[in-house]
Amino acid sequence: MRISQWAIITIIGIALIIVHGLWSDIFKVDYFTLIIFLILSIPFLSQFLKRAKVPGAEFEFREEIESTKKVVQQSVEKAKSKTEGKSKPLPFETFNLQMVKKLLDSDHVLALASLRIEIERKLRLALKSFKLPIRTRDALSDIIEALMKEGVLSSEQVTALRKIIDMCNKAIHGYYVSEDEAREIIHLTDDLNKSFPVGYSIDFSPNENYKKQDLVCEWEHCIEHMPLKQRTNKSCPIFGHDCPGGADKVSKCEKSQ
Repeated sequence: MRISQWAIITIIGIALIIVHGLWSDIFKVDYFTLIIFLILSIPFLSQFLKRAKVPGAEFEFREEIESTKKVVQQSVEKAKSKTEGKSKPLPFETFNLQMVKKLLDSDHVLALASLRIEIERKLRLALKSFKLPIRTRDALSDIIEALMKEGVLSSEQVTALRKIIDMCNKAIHGYYVSEDEAREIIHLTDDLNKSFPVGYSIDFSPNENYKKQDLVCEWEHCIEHMPLKQRTNKSCPIFGHDCPGGADKVSKCEKSQ
């Protein structure tokens, strides 16, 4: 097993302190030496500490989780009210959490890092799909703001996403988060998926499981975001919007009717 340089420094430091205690005339340790030794030992010791109580460096995940639950619920209720009688909850996951959930039992912080990556990936792909006047390399907060102004995301969804992203960022950067708290953060994203009803997902990739989910085709989950113009050979024969699959897909749908 390879011993890190910080472990070596710690071992040497402890050995010198013992030498000082037994043979003080050989090696002397003063107050400042102990402080330096403690600072050098932090990278090694931090992996064994459950929480570093540094002033200003603590974050109460529990409080933020509870406040985020309310916003997520509001976003789900708003989606229901807007599409009542027109649409149903979407069984398709806008934010795909399969890999995130697999990582949860082995490394819950890594699972939150994976969640953060998945959210950012979907938001940046959505930005490209809507062709908004903002660069994909711009800050994620700017992208979220642009999607809200375009009417793609509701204000409740934006607030929920910002809170979830912020919690993931803090966990990634060393703030202590328990496995149960990480699980709840992931569950919040699972619930947030329900705020995207059928037709309004911001994931524009084809849905291979549409038949199992009782959907019309692999594009029904996002079709309402597609352009709705005068009928052309690209217009969906059912929904009227331009089909992401193009004229070939439309032709196949028309033949199957």
